[in-house]
Amino acid sequence: MKISQHADKTEKLFGIRAEDIHKWIDGFFDLQSFDEFIASGTTDGYDPYSHRKFRHCKETLADAIAEFEGKYTHEQIKSVFECHLQDDYNGYLPCREDFKNGTFTERYHEAEEQLENERILSEHELSEYFKGKYYAGKKQQAQSYWLSGFHLKIALPILLSTALFIIAIFVIVIPLSRQNLMESRKVMLKEMVNTAQSLIMHQIARAQAGEISEQQAREIAAADIKALHYGTAGKDYFWITDTHPRMIMHPYLPELNGHDLTDYVDSKDKSRKKLFVEFVKLTQNNQGEGYMEYLWQWQDNPDLHVPKLSFVRLIPQWGWIIGTGMYIHDVEQQISAMTINLMWTFLVISVFLFVVVLYTISQSRRIENERLQAQTGLIEAKERYRALVEASSEGYILMLEGKNIFSNLALQRMLGYSEKELACDDIWQKLLPENKVNLAAVEHLAELNDGRRSSSEFEARLQSKSGLLIDVIIKAARIFLSEKDGHVLTIRRITAENLASQISGFDIISNYDQLPAGIIEAIESAQSQGHIIHSVSQVPAMVRSMTVNGVKSPAIRQAICRIFDAVMVKFIILALQEMQTQDVDFAFVTLGSNARQEMTMFSDQDNAIIFDNVDSRNLEQVRGIFLRLADKVCTMLDKAGYPYCPGGIMAINPHWCLTLDEWKARFTSETIMNFEKSTLEINTIFDIRCIYGSQSLTDAAQAHMMAVIDDNPEFFIYLTRNALNYDLPLSLLGQLRTETIDGEESLNIKDPIVAIVNIARVYALKNRIKTPGTISRLSALLELGQMSQEQYDETVQVFNHLWYLRFYNQIICHSNLRRVNDELIISNLSEAQQENLKESLTRISLLQTRLSYDILGMAN
Repeated sequence: MKISQHADKTEKLFGIRAEDIHKWIDGFFDLQSFDEFIASGTTDGYDPYSHRKFRHCKETLADAIAEFEGKYTHEQIKSVFECHLQDDYNGYLPCREDFKNGTFTERYHEAEEQLENERILSEHELSEYFKGKYYAGKKQQAQSYWLSGFHLKIALPILLSTALFIIAIFVIVIPLSRQNLMESRKVMLKEMVNTAQSLIMHQIARAQAGEISEQQAREIAAADIKALHYGTAGKDYFWITDTHPRMIMHPYLPELNGHDLTDYVDSKDKSRKKLFVEFVKLTQNNQGEGYMEYLWQWQDNPDLHVPKLSFVRLIPQWGWIIGTGMYIHDVEQQISAMTINLMWTFLVISVFLFVVVLYTISQSRRIENERLQAQTGLIEAKERYRALVEASSEGYILMLEGKNIFSNLALQRMLGYSEKELACDDIWQKLLPENKVNLAAVEHLAELNDGRRSSSEFEARLQSKSGLLIDVIIKAARIFLSEKDGHVLTIRRITAENLASQISGFDIISNYDQLPAGIIEAIESAQSQGHIIHSVSQVPAMVRSMTVNGVKSPAIRQAICRIFDAVMVKFIILALQEMQTQDVDFAFVTLGSNARQEMTMFSDQDNAIIFDNVDSRNLEQVRGIFLRLADKVCTMLDKAGYPYCPGGIMAINPHWCLTLDEWKARFTSETIMNFEKSTLEINTIFDIRCIYGSQSLTDAAQAHMMAVIDDNPEFFIYLTRNALNYDLPLSLLGQLRTETIDGEESLNIKDPIVAIVNIARVYALKNRIKTPGTISRLSALLELGQMSQEQYDETVQVFNHLWYLRFYNQIICHSNLRRVNDELIISNLSEAQQENLKESLTRISLLQTRLSYDILGMAN
């Protein structure tokens, strides 16, 4: 169900929609997970991965109450929470254990969201059969949708454009107009002063020529300037001061002539400027001239003061400052008049636009209602057929006139094909390879398409996209839809009581590479996380078929690890596409069994990130980026079935997301110097492989580790003792030593495998062998002469035999292979198999004895 459907139901039942609760339930604890990890990751007892557990379990009710307490009552939260879960899981309230043991599988909403948009019938058929039929019941909903914002989508762009235009006028145009008016006034003032200056310069020239004395020249010049007026009323004037300042001449304030103006302040000017002192400063700081705004009396009216703009210039020969000014209150009046005119213009335009918008909305509403009518017809069709096909867990195909119109998700998961691929005309040729069983199936399908059969039931052997053959029963029921003949095909797996019958569809495999190759191809071409998870879900069936058909355990391990590598690389690529990373080299490395390529189907994650050294000022920022990358990748791996490392050895842990220098320092200080406290890390860190990114960083880290252990020979003593600590389940008399688990005598098959892994690791490190795999380490030891051919052959045989028992045991104990189980029940082995197991354990004991002599100099 969608969030809106959940909310509709709780609103009907309990009177509250509580969409926020439904969204919270359908989310993961990934929100703020990175910050929580950083803040609490080092707290004792803190589980850094608990926030990732799915919320669809009844244990999460307490978290929901804590989240929404205060907004809803406890009873309301409980009612909404339980209603949501029961709707998703057919009336059942699952617990966390149900997801762990496979009773339920968490819903991947990405896949469900895709299903919402899938086309079930062709547009032509849907239009023919469903158009208008459902609209009456949805009319109110369509109108609500229209009112909820559709008209805004039409009107908003026009309104925003108008608003932006008005803002531009008042923020840009009007201020620019005022600026232009002021600039024109400034130019005029400067030209007027140029004219007055020419009169003064004429008298200066006469005095310098000796025609008159300088004092006479000054008096004549002052008289000439006093008589100089301009403006429409002839009231605009010039004045002269000296640089002291002292008034030389003012035509309207003769009482100032000869007076010291140093402290002169116009009482009407609220700025309290010392005007004439400021004029002196202007001529001193601006190449002898400048502009200034202030308040001054209106022409010869001493009772009226208005804004005025003046221009002054220094006459250096006489130390005079000549100035004139213009009243600028009329500029503001012009701007105000312009603003009023523009407002009236905009009002008229707005009324016109309002009429246009109303007309556009009315026409758009009519068109939208017609579109909604067709859309709701499509919705009804999808709801009808989805309700029909999703009610069954079996595969489902709807056929019309011989064409596959729709296939349900269960069938897509069964076969590995997408809905689009299953709708191709040649799909039955791919699904029904030539064999005895399918001869009759092909005939049945032909008769159905030709109308010679109405309903039937027959067997078939379908081939999945990865190459697996699946025995099924196909039941066909005739339907008549939109005047066309069709059939509904129900496809059900054939089950059996024993393992052999479950894989009866497989011939003996001669080329096992074809099985993982199909899955890997699907992973590499996947476009979403959900598609990758679906591809990984086919791994158990692949391992089961390979094991029972006698494929050797090295090939099975290689197939599992090839798929894991493809999954991890694809998840890294998807994560990098979603985020911005800095241009810093990094290596995403796998550790432990991942690096050795010795994994079971669902081994946990062991990984790290090593990135290039960066400036200390940017270190935490860069580390944060790579931690977020690791968070995305590790979360996706967990959802795909590769669980989080219980020891926290993962790149999402800041202790395992380090620069190259940090990696070297941590290895030296925390691993080598404190090796007695880091057993888990020691058994993991030396098995390292670069899966994505810079191989050179991985090589540098590995080279440093080799150099450090060479300088600390005592480390090999500890490593050897740690390898010898694995107690083999073998008594002194050579009998299997078992323990009773659930009433069955069993032993842990993983322990002797780990013993060989540890022995090979010690010898490899002693001989500076860098390859991480156990078999490849043994091969390198053979080439170096550190192991005889006979010892090599025996050890490899024992190692592969134990791995075969491990795979076989997991298949027998857990048919769905969703939980790793290494407790081997002895009664499931024949007497010959038990004897082989005893012999294998004896040979491992001999290897331990040799290791003890070689490193410790004494028997174990």
